[in-house]
Amino acid sequence: MDQFLEFFIENAGIIAALPLWTFLIIIFGQNLGVYDNKKITVWLTCASTFIGFLWALFIFLWTLGAEEPFTKNIAWINAGNIQLSFGWLLDNLAAVMLLVVTSVSLLIQIYSHGYMNKDEGYHRFFSYLNLFNFSMLGLVLSSNLFQIYIFWELVGLSSYLLIGFWYRRPSAAHAATKAFIINRIGDCGLLIGIISFLFFSLNWWAASGDVYLSFTSLQPAAEYVLTSAGPIVYFLIATAIFLGPMAKSAQFPLHTWLPDAMEGPTPISALIHAATMVAAGVFLIARAYPVFEASSCVMTTIAWIGGITAFITATIALTQYDLKKTLAYSTCSQLGFMVMAMGAGAFAAGLFHLVTHAYFKAMLFLCSGTVIHGLNDQQDMRFMGGLRKHMPVVAYTYLIGCLAISGILLSGFWSKEEIFSGLYAGNNVSLLSLGLIVAFMTAFYMFRTYFLTFEGQYKGHTHPHNSPKVMTVPLILLAIPSALLGIMLSGKFFLPSFDKYIIAGKESFIHLEHNENLLLPVISILIALSGVLTAAFFFWDGFKEKRESVKITADNVIKSAKPIYALTTNLWYIDKFYYAFIDKVFLPICNFISRFDKYIIDGLVNLTATKIRFEGWVLRQFQTGQIQTYLAIMFAGLIGLVLIFVLLQLLLI
Repeated sequence: MDQFLEFFIENAGIIAALPLWTFLIIIFGQNLGVYDNKKITVWLTCASTFIGFLWALFIFLWTLGAEEPFTKNIAWINAGNIQLSFGWLLDNLAAVMLLVVTSVSLLIQIYSHGYMNKDEGYHRFFSYLNLFNFSMLGLVLSSNLFQIYIFWELVGLSSYLLIGFWYRRPSAAHAATKAFIINRIGDCGLLIGIISFLFFSLNWWAASGDVYLSFTSLQPAAEYVLTSAGPIVYFLIATAIFLGPMAKSAQFPLHTWLPDAMEGPTPISALIHAATMVAAGVFLIARAYPVFEASSCVMTTIAWIGGITAFITATIALTQYDLKKTLAYSTCSQLGFMVMAMGAGAFAAGLFHLVTHAYFKAMLFLCSGTVIHGLNDQQDMRFMGGLRKHMPVVAYTYLIGCLAISGILLSGFWSKEEIFSGLYAGNNVSLLSLGLIVAFMTAFYMFRTYFLTFEGQYKGHTHPHNSPKVMTVPLILLAIPSALLGIMLSGKFFLPSFDKYIIAGKESFIHLEHNENLLLPVISILIALSGVLTAAFFFWDGFKEKRESVKITADNVIKSAKPIYALTTNLWYIDKFYYAFIDKVFLPICNFISRFDKYIIDGLVNLTATKIRFEGWVLRQFQTGQIQTYLAIMFAGLIGLVLIFVLLQLLLI
């Protein structure tokens, strides 16, 4: 058995290579006219991901008995004292992420066959999916910071292509451009941070003989950088590295691209918002955790950025009527939970929530896609309602997702409870209070979407129609981990306890122990239930008579809280601030620099050229090639010298 597993460990890079090969087959197969069958495309895509899932399963089994992580590196670039390598690192974190990415991606690919079947860009869509999977799996397998940055950029490119898939729509093109630019801001900070970290630790890497920027040696390297650079410079370096996850995982103030990414096809929304692109930021925080935990100021900054993101985006989700955008802001908020947990020292809890969130959020997005597909592209919840009668499978799986994300007994409860317990253990009372407030809002806005979409009377204009089984079966399969994964990973069943499994081999990390006090879980459940009941009171027809008797409706509450409502519906004016800054400050500065360059810098250069041109013109007048002209010039010059001599003599007399 050990030799059998050893084959999968030694050749783990094939997991990422499979979707790359599929991408190339689809691209060349289509462009060269080798085939034009949609079934070939979807079977190739699903087969490559399924094989990757099985491969990841064997790696997971290997980690259960492995004492040390496995690394394989191949020297790639040698430039002076710098030696950069390419390879893969297999440990418990990588095993978990490989399983999550491949399993969620596989179900989304199956769903996509039904969703995109009539789209003229079907093959192009699946080629982009495979490029995205290759990039994400390569990122997960990366053994060092240099390599992960390469795949980090490939993930950004792939997401740009997928978000702007319907590029003929101006809104889709704008959303893709916005996502690309904001992520480049974060990536610029990440690159500066990596280069700075390497600069200050170069001597350490050379002396240690280890692979440069290797994740397995980041902790002693970080301590060396902290000593050599000093706490202030180190804080700037670590914060620059954190800018990458800030953008990729949509953390305040670089979160604004994620809701606009809804312009892509719904399966892409599920892929980006679940286990792949946005999870890459949290994954990088986990991989580079020794860099961040070396500075308490950096950890505090990370925790509060996560908390602020969770709160702001949750308030925005309260007032959205676009079903997909509500889920998008919910993703930002849940990512804020993960980042807040990791910044507060609850390392395992943040990753636990990443895993559970991947499944129920993928399911929620696919449910919304099925609703939109069944209503002929209608996304406004004000034109929905009563869809449980027409789409029972979608309604009940969506309800499971709502219970899970709200933290009511299903998988989200177990991971959120770990986060709250970690915050409590670390005496982070302010962050804990903020998290509980966000938990209430999460339950409220998620069940608001459920009641507006699936309960009451249908308010739309088109007849709802069911979707094929290829779209509903993945929902059922995703509902299973959405409901049970939390308790399965709690350590009470045959699977190992998630926190003990993920922290194995990382005993030096900051790790807040789980608090066994039952008071906090009870409080979190009661808060979530109060959010559900509040949503039911305002949006469920079962409370219609009660609302009318006390004369309290959602419209009345909105009118009484108009300034707050305006703040959330205008997205806290963050987007407007960015656009105003670009229009009023950035572009005028760019225009000034452009004009300065054109008229001053270029003007000076052009003036020099004009002067030389003029001098050349003057000299050309004397260079005629005629002897009589040269004699006349010489005679005139001689007369001039004589006149000057005479004048000087007269002046001297």
